[in-house]
Amino acid sequence: MYATSADWSFDQVADFSEMGPKMAASMKAAGAVHWHFVVTSETTARSMMVWPDKETAHKAIKMFRDDAPNQNNSKITSTCEGEIVAGF
Repeated sequence: MYATSADWSFDQVADFSEMGPKMAASMKAAGAVHWHFVVTSETTARSMMVWPDKETAHKAIKMFRDDAPNQNNSKITSTCEGEIVAGF
């Protein structure tokens, strides 16, 4: 299993009552095992995904990250990723 995370900044928080289910469906279709989006302030958030492997992760996140500026004027401010070695 492989995990990726990104910190985001944007002009204002999107309406996740509509956007959330659409984003979840897109992440599932791209191969994500788990996906979480945490709003950390009025203008920031963190996305966290678990993937079956690094190849699936990189293929999917490139597509999502490349499209990010078109969605709610969002910008990625930092990322991290790696193999999952422990958890529950």
